[in-house]
Amino acid sequence: MNRKFRKPSRKLLSCALLSCLLIGAPQAFAQNTSASIRGKVAASADIVATNTANGAVRRVKADANGNYALVGLTPGTYRVDAAGASRVISVQVGQAATLNLAAAAPAPAPAGDATNLAAVTVTAQALIETKTSEIATNVSQRQIESLPQSNRNFLNFAALAPGVTVTNTDTSKTISAAGQPANQVNVFIDGASQKNNVLQGGLVGQDSSKGNPFSQEAVQEFRVLTQNFKAEYEQAGTAIVTAITKSGTNEFHGSIYGFFQDKSMVEKDYFERRDNKEKADYERKQYGATLGGPIIKDKLHFFVSYEGNREDANARVTINDPQFSSLNGVFARPFEQDVWFGKLSWIASENDDVDLSITRRRDTEVIGFGGTTAYDARQNRDNKVDDVLLKWKHYGDGWLNEMSIGHGEYEWSPNSANPGIIAQDFQGCCRVGGANLLQKKGQENYTFRNDFTFSDIDWHGNHVIKMGVKYATYKLNLLEQNNANPIYVYNRSRPGGYNSPFQARYSPVGKRAEIDNDQIGLYIQDDWDVTDRLQLNLGLRWDYETDPYNKNYVTPQTHIDVINFLGISHDYISTGNNRKPDKDMIQPRLGFSYDFSKDNDQSWVLFGGAGRYYDRTPLDNAIQEEFHSVFPDYTVWFSPDGSPVDGNPAVVWDPKYLNVNELQALISGPGNFSSEIDLLNNKTKSPYSDQFSLGVRRVMGDWNASLTLSKVKGKDQFTWVWGDRLPNGNFIRPLPHNLGAVLLNTTKDYESTGVFFTLDKPYTDESGWGFGLSYTFMDASKEGGDAYSLDYASPELYPENHVGAHNQLVVNASVKLPWDMRLTGLGTFNDGTPYDVFYTFDYNGGVNGPSNTTGIHLGGGRKAPYKQVDLSLTKDFKFGESQVLQLRLDGFNIFNSNNFDCYEGSYTSPRFGIPGCTLPQSRSARSFQVGARYSF
Repeated sequence: MNRKFRKPSRKLLSCALLSCLLIGAPQAFAQNTSASIRGKVAASADIVATNTANGAVRRVKADANGNYALVGLTPGTYRVDAAGASRVISVQVGQAATLNLAAAAPAPAPAGDATNLAAVTVTAQALIETKTSEIATNVSQRQIESLPQSNRNFLNFAALAPGVTVTNTDTSKTISAAGQPANQVNVFIDGASQKNNVLQGGLVGQDSSKGNPFSQEAVQEFRVLTQNFKAEYEQAGTAIVTAITKSGTNEFHGSIYGFFQDKSMVEKDYFERRDNKEKADYERKQYGATLGGPIIKDKLHFFVSYEGNREDANARVTINDPQFSSLNGVFARPFEQDVWFGKLSWIASENDDVDLSITRRRDTEVIGFGGTTAYDARQNRDNKVDDVLLKWKHYGDGWLNEMSIGHGEYEWSPNSANPGIIAQDFQGCCRVGGANLLQKKGQENYTFRNDFTFSDIDWHGNHVIKMGVKYATYKLNLLEQNNANPIYVYNRSRPGGYNSPFQARYSPVGKRAEIDNDQIGLYIQDDWDVTDRLQLNLGLRWDYETDPYNKNYVTPQTHIDVINFLGISHDYISTGNNRKPDKDMIQPRLGFSYDFSKDNDQSWVLFGGAGRYYDRTPLDNAIQEEFHSVFPDYTVWFSPDGSPVDGNPAVVWDPKYLNVNELQALISGPGNFSSEIDLLNNKTKSPYSDQFSLGVRRVMGDWNASLTLSKVKGKDQFTWVWGDRLPNGNFIRPLPHNLGAVLLNTTKDYESTGVFFTLDKPYTDESGWGFGLSYTFMDASKEGGDAYSLDYASPELYPENHVGAHNQLVVNASVKLPWDMRLTGLGTFNDGTPYDVFYTFDYNGGVNGPSNTTGIHLGGGRKAPYKQVDLSLTKDFKFGESQVLQLRLDGFNIFNSNNFDCYEGSYTSPRFGIPGCTLPQSRSARSFQVGARYSF
């Protein structure tokens, strides 16, 4: 074979250099929002790919050996012409598909030239991606639109990917994978990262919110990368979701839709039936509209979308103590959301594409009550998310430059609905009074990203080399006053019982912080076809952050005195200049795929990979050091006679202290109070995971199957532990300056071993049906608790702590019925997830000391198996050339399975291991939803 390296021109080298030097603006950008096609044709043939929707044309020339690569393709349908052959194919986001035109039989090309293809009815062949080392699942537009789901969150369908868990509660929606927490996931929309740098939940707007991150109607398709993603992706220790939005075409298209559900369409759950409870009022309306089309045919197109959600939900308060029975009842928990999206797409020339998009999300919700928490304790929570994104692609001769500039703003602000009512926590009974918090946290960011791809390098095989730079500047803003409204804590086992509190917590001053953090990322990725059978994916990534852990903070002298008194390492003392930027995030990534089929047709492919993947710790964890230092939370201890409480000096209780002014006077004087100290280790590093995989893919006609072995080790996850507690569980008291509890940050690890099996037959109009199956066996465990690991001396002393279900099966199917009807289904089954078990143990894990401390053994119990089958039936009424009125009926949990939650975890309770609730009604009890859509 004649191998050669084509020397880049001076102009090309200048562009590559510029891509490494330019810096600039908001959400971090993942480049892989496009698709690519590689293959063989006749030597030196011209290959022309024409987008059938908007007329965009891409041209490349095969090398002397017939190798070619079409990179940077917008996912969609194309007519590909070369050497007398013509094929109409479709490609999906992130795909690197193979198309050997020289070996394919020519297909008749549709009539008309490139500018008239949108008016031609064509049947596209969906290319199958087999020659990749990534563990990835593509979710098509058909699946997003047709599969049943109640809340129109497109990320629910991430569960179609093996190893991924989707959690929907009444107040949050998150996705996670490989047993790692949700904050280790990253989601990209049109290449813009939705990473939450401040709070938990993985992506902006998903911490303590039931709102959807984006309009489902505006999403064209998305891809879930479970493992072994390439060096171009960043800030994810586990799964990545990359979605692309719809664009306008050469024809006007639009839709108007609405979905409705009320209490008559939702059956009672198990406990409501058992206790003969009356159904509470409930109503949900979801609606919206889209419109897209040409402004200038073949040149400039637009797409706009609006989606709204109005939910009049409720929550039931059930307090068993007769003293508080008057607080019981069913109370309103309204939710409102509005999401807008707009996009302009400009085909500036055959070599240039420009996109400008704007996203705006607003949602508000009442949260924080229900169960044994009174309605007075409710909170009002607001979410605001705004994004602007500008993207430019320039196609050269054998190279592609992609530039992205954007700006993002995010604000999350829960606050007490009744700040004037004191909060009271009667442990073991209930939580009454007003909420005791005030928060406003968010981020503003500007990001510039430039990616450069060489697609015409032939040296010991064919290479597609991609390199890029990302620069982002983040301004992180936090306001926190968690005990702005004081909370008084009671316990029956204490001397005062429920008559007088043993503790009050109060934060009279709000805590504010503003951190500027610059992020830089550099990477290079080589997808190397060593032979026709073997492909290597070689990548190296480096990320850098200037201030991930509040480098300017200075430890107060009072806290240094406590550190010296307890003998804590001086690594926990910050001088304001001894915390260094995180510059060690070097991430090698290696993957391979080998076609060992007899006919070299990729019907049998062996693949695998290994790599390191860095993520980050949400600032909300680390900022507690400053928040509990400069602006302390006070803890006042009370007892009926002034005797110490847990070794802490106490004040004689007087009912007058239930007044905020009296409590303020108490902490302003020489009273017996303490303030929590949080100490951050100066050597704290960003969390990361090491991932390993090995699998095989099989293509059998229309069927695709895969079997994968997976291993993930998560390292350096952030958690807090006690710094002032003895091995027997007692606290060291008193401390210098009468300061209170001391917490130290440390790290914990995660680990998972998994087996993934997928079987898929995509839907086609010819066959009239489609089917998909995803099975996961996962043995996942973690050390310690979550952000706090306070039940043992260190996270590694915790008992074996399982995470997630061991076995999960997700099945989806779609079938075309007579009279323009379609039935789709989605089934999810697992063998139960762990729940927390509380029992008595030695504080240090049983090594020394008396067994007199109540603690937690996470994952000690396992819930009953989860079973849910959802169905959707649609009927289309077609009229005119392209108008369709669709009527839809969705049924959720058709078999009314009892999916229990709220398990009693106290080992000494007579109800130990018994569930106390079901999952939220909209998903757990059998329910129905009606909808209609008019489209043209």
